[in-house]
Amino acid sequence: MCGRHFLTQLVGEPTRGGASLDLLFTNREGLVGDVVVGGHLGLNDHEMIEFSVRGEVKRGVSKTTTMASRRADFGLFRTLVERVLWERVLKGKGVQEGWMFFKEEVLKAQEQAVPMCCKMKRWGRQPPG
Repeated sequence: MCGRHFLTQLVGEPTRGGASLDLLFTNREGLVGDVVVGGHLGLNDHEMIEFSVRGEVKRGVSKTTTMASRRADFGLFRTLVERVLWERVLKGKGVQEGWMFFKEEVLKAQEQAVPMCCKMKRWGRQPPG
């Protein structure tokens, strides 16, 4: 299974008695080094595994944008949508054509009233629980 997923096991000696119960995998050579098995933490009968993570941290620039709804001007949005004379502009249009017009107008209003921002990844955030 490890080979299929391109993983390499880095712990080569037993960690509890004669069994290798504690595992350390990597998918890239040189990412993890200085693996040492030995010593106990408190009264635990497992051997500790110490290792270092090597490599540089790449900080990419996020190109994902999202709507900043907390900074939106919903009063402006409402005003822009209410300015459209819906009955007049939709009269005589089919369902599809009417939907496309409606959608276009709402998106135009959204563009003016809701600012966009780059989505930032937050390291160390905990999942809700």
